[in-house]
Amino acid sequence: MIEPISACLTVLSAVKQGVALYKDFKATGKEAYGVLHEISMGLGNFFEHSEKAHVELKEREKNPPKGKSIQAQALENILARKQLEQAQYDLRQMLVYESPPELGDLWHQFEKEQAKLIADRAKYEAAQKKRMQLNQGIGKESKTRSTIRLSFAFA
Repeated sequence: MIEPISACLTVLSAVKQGVALYKDFKATGKEAYGVLHEISMGLGNFFEHSEKAHVELKEREKNPPKGKSIQAQALENILARKQLEQAQYDLRQMLVYESPPELGDLWHQFEKEQAKLIADRAKYEAAQKKRMQLNQGIGKESKTRSTIRLSFAFA
C-alpha cells in the first residue's frame, strides 16, 4: 500500500520542481516547452499512482491482511487516506497559486474535464449494462421459443 502513496509523493515533488524550473526558464528566456511536457507527464503519473493507491486501499478494507490487529489496520487506512488527500490538496494549491500564467486556470479546467469524463464513462457503462440486459432477455426469449418449438415437435 505504501508504494503507490510514496510514488504519488515523489511525483508531486517532481511536478513542483518542474513548475519551478519552468518559471526559471521563462524568466531567462529559454524554451520551456520541454518542461511543460515533463510537468504534464508528472501530473499524469501522479493521478495514475493516486488511483492505484485508492484501489489498493479499498481492497485492503475489503480483505484486511492477516496477522494485524483491527486497530492497526484502521490507523493505517486512515493515515493512507490522509496522505493521499494532502498530496492532492498540495497539488491543487500549487496548480492554482503557483503555476505559470500561460497555463491559465489549469485546476479548474482539469476539474471540468474530469467531471465530463466521469459522466461520459457512467453513460457508457449504463448503456453497456442495458445492452447486456437486453441481450440476456433476447437470449432467454430465444431459448423459450426453442423450448416451445421442441414441445410442439414432440407432441
